[in-house]
Amino acid sequence: MTLSARASSLLLLFAILFVSAVDASAQSAKTTLRDPAQAKRFNAISDRLVCQCGCNMVLRVCNHQNCPSAIPMRHEIEKQIGEGQDNDAIVASFVAKDGLKVLSTPPAEGFDLAAWVMPGFALVIGLFAAWYFAARWAGKRKLAVAGANAAAVDPALRARIEDELKG
Repeated sequence: MTLSARASSLLLLFAILFVSAVDASAQSAKTTLRDPAQAKRFNAISDRLVCQCGCNMVLRVCNHQNCPSAIPMRHEIEKQIGEGQDNDAIVASFVAKDGLKVLSTPPAEGFDLAAWVMPGFALVIGLFAAWYFAARWAGKRKLAVAGANAAAVDPALRARIEDELKG
């Protein structure tokens, strides 16, 4: 085997191992549902829920092997999809059992509305503060430049400097 053939074989082997590792990790959080519509519903529902094992990951992407929370929650979602319940009813059943902490995004009502409003409010405050301090800095700089120009050089000294520069 030549060196380039050996290098291409190793490259192919690494590519196969990489693809299979990525594929294996991607399958770990999938459902056992075979109907594409049901699998799509499963993904939509599990994206709305957080795994309760303490990892704070969205249920669909929790990749802990034999997770004591994600596996039963996924089976429960599959069971309820099989029973024909709609997405909101399935999410509501998890909220009834585990509380609002199971939701991946807080509802936009009551105190939880702050989670939606505060980032924008903080951005506005930050932009205002940046504008305020930049304006103050620019104003002080203008005063400093104006103060430097106000102190004019003595005409006799200026004439002497110009004579020396001329030669």
